[in-house]
Amino acid sequence: MDATLWSRTPLASRPSRCDTGAFATEDLTEGTVVIPKWNESFYDGMEGWVRLDRRQVKSLPRDAKQLFLRYGLDTDFDQIIGPVDINYVTTPDNFINHSCDPNLRYDAAGNVVAARDIRKGEEVFIDYGCFIVNFDEPFNCSCGAANCRGRIRRQDWKKLAATYGMNMPRFLHSRIARALKAEREERSYRRRRTPEFVGESNPSAA
Repeated sequence: MDATLWSRTPLASRPSRCDTGAFATEDLTEGTVVIPKWNESFYDGMEGWVRLDRRQVKSLPRDAKQLFLRYGLDTDFDQIIGPVDINYVTTPDNFINHSCDPNLRYDAAGNVVAARDIRKGEEVFIDYGCFIVNFDEPFNCSCGAANCRGRIRRQDWKKLAATYGMNMPRFLHSRIARALKAEREERSYRRRRTPEFVGESNPSAA
């Protein structure tokens, strides 16, 4: 990993109501890139981070598995990058907490960007459901948002894609495209069927 990336990332970790959080070190306008290509190559080659599949994660000792899943990032279906030791949890993004109404989101290029204007010193949040596809999160969400889902599950990305479209991790793009195509075809089919139903019902009504 290019260590200079973090020198350009406007985040710092410090205590928060969620134990530890990530906070903006400067004012961020909506759309500002906060973390480039987060789920792609950001951790490749980083000391102490390894790429495992679901079977390998399940076979880890309990404490190691909890650590790996707490800080790991899904990079694809059946592929997760995570730490094997707490001493390798060193960068501010490791401490970005979840919210169902986050102030960070993805853009279509796979970057994490400011979802709205963020003030210096404000804690940043992202919706874990945008990138969790292999394991459900073990915690109950208490973010307090009006749209709080309560639990963060590995299938949430399907519903979130209806809102964010391609502003999701790029490993999801092909699946989102197929889902959107199927939805368009279903709507088209229903529109074609509607005149037939109307035509069939009119004679009987007469």
